[in-house]
Amino acid sequence: MAVATARWLVLSLLVSAAAAAHDTKWKAGAAVGGQVVEKERRRVVAESEAGTVTATDVADAAGTVYRLQFITMDPGALFLPVQLHADAVFYVHSGRGKVTYIQEGGSETSSLEVQRGDVYNLEQGSILYIQSYPNATRERLRIYAIFTSNAINCDDPSHPTSEAYSSVSNLLRGFDVKILRQGFGVSGEVVEAIQSAKSPQLIIMYNPDQEKKEKSNWTEEIFDALWGDESPLNKKKKKDKHKKKDKKDDKSKSETFNFYSGKPDVKNCFGWSKTMTNKDLQNLKGSNIGMFMVNLTTGSMMGPHWNPKATEIAIVTHGSGIVQVVCPSTASGAGGGHGHHDEGGRGGGDHGHHDEGGRRRGDHGHHDEGGRRGGDHGQGGVECKNSVFRVKEGDVFVVPRFHPMAQLSFNNGSFVFVGFSTHMGENNPQFLAGEHSVLQVIGKEIVALALGQKNTTAVEQLLSAKSGSTIMACISCPVYRRACALCLRINKGAVHRRNGFANYLKVRKVAHQR
Repeated sequence: MAVATARWLVLSLLVSAAAAAHDTKWKAGAAVGGQVVEKERRRVVAESEAGTVTATDVADAAGTVYRLQFITMDPGALFLPVQLHADAVFYVHSGRGKVTYIQEGGSETSSLEVQRGDVYNLEQGSILYIQSYPNATRERLRIYAIFTSNAINCDDPSHPTSEAYSSVSNLLRGFDVKILRQGFGVSGEVVEAIQSAKSPQLIIMYNPDQEKKEKSNWTEEIFDALWGDESPLNKKKKKDKHKKKDKKDDKSKSETFNFYSGKPDVKNCFGWSKTMTNKDLQNLKGSNIGMFMVNLTTGSMMGPHWNPKATEIAIVTHGSGIVQVVCPSTASGAGGGHGHHDEGGRGGGDHGHHDEGGRRRGDHGHHDEGGRRGGDHGQGGVECKNSVFRVKEGDVFVVPRFHPMAQLSFNNGSFVFVGFSTHMGENNPQFLAGEHSVLQVIGKEIVALALGQKNTTAVEQLLSAKSGSTIMACISCPVYRRACALCLRINKGAVHRRNGFANYLKVRKVAHQR
């Protein structure tokens, strides 16, 4: 009994030390291998009865910062006008609504009718507002957005030095009364009414039918104040209503991409996957952000592969799973430039959450698998280490380019994630297993030499064992996944492999002794 207690104390100390080390890894970026931001660690940007906005910052191995925002709006809510400080790509996770925007330098508003699975982008300097449509099921409009700009700083992700956008009200209220009076040619009473009004929440409830009955609604007043006679709303009124509707419909079709329309790039009984590039969405030409989706069915795996050009930033939209990231043999921070992620397809799915092995929903964590070096030290002197971590719905995980990875679903539910890749150009991912294995192309003799094999027997078996799709069954993985899950129950930081799977076996032995 004393021996068992001592073992548990040693294991607890190791876990505590690893957890403390995990919190210091942020500034090293992706040099440490895989990076995870749990849903609970997002910061709140805005919160009201009509909706919420939360955010988190992530970085690639080169130190480039990306800001993620998660917008949730109740049916019949309005996201008030803001001006973007950064280029942005938006993904509609659920619900339906309308996005109205004005491009920088533009003189007209454009509208997009959006629904689940839609992707669209806007450039920095654009002004936009979002309306969520009422529906019988009370489904909320949920939008995931990624912002890219040199102005975004994440030295301390909980206290950013700049935001991704500013409200239109701040653009007006920051000026002195005299400046506003002279600039807009209005009376002091008008300016005083604007300056003294209480600032509304970013997301408010909105009844468009009631607003239409009023002689002049707030939207018209804002645009009239900003543009005067050149107000895009005034110009719109002069156009034929039917032509206006047709134009909006055409814009919606050409300026959005939907992951659920058309065929997936890869699909079988183990899941499906799909990618989006600037060929799929003409409006994204010039953008450095692409997107992907993966839907893994129960007990499946996206085979080992790496992205040679892009860092992948993924959000778990349904279920939970295991992600393994392997450090390359050279310094991971040496070339963190952008590239496009295209895994031969990825896919998405519905909402929900399924826990594995009875683990509580609130439990989460990350443990490094293997204390060995992945080569030179990464940024900030942090050593790159292989990692295995569990992610659940709402978590964000980041995999740097050149880092081989694999994603696995549990035996009691599917694993679905949608993500952004940091490059839109052509990109062919490299798979280690499956019909597109790069090892097959290299040849068994060279591979045998690279693996230190005296003959090709083992390599021949290795290359002939898997010849199917890049998405495959993982029926032999439950024991490994249970070991990871056990480590994660007692660890909310990082635990090396020598203290991970090995300790799982020790724990089982102690349990039997008791």
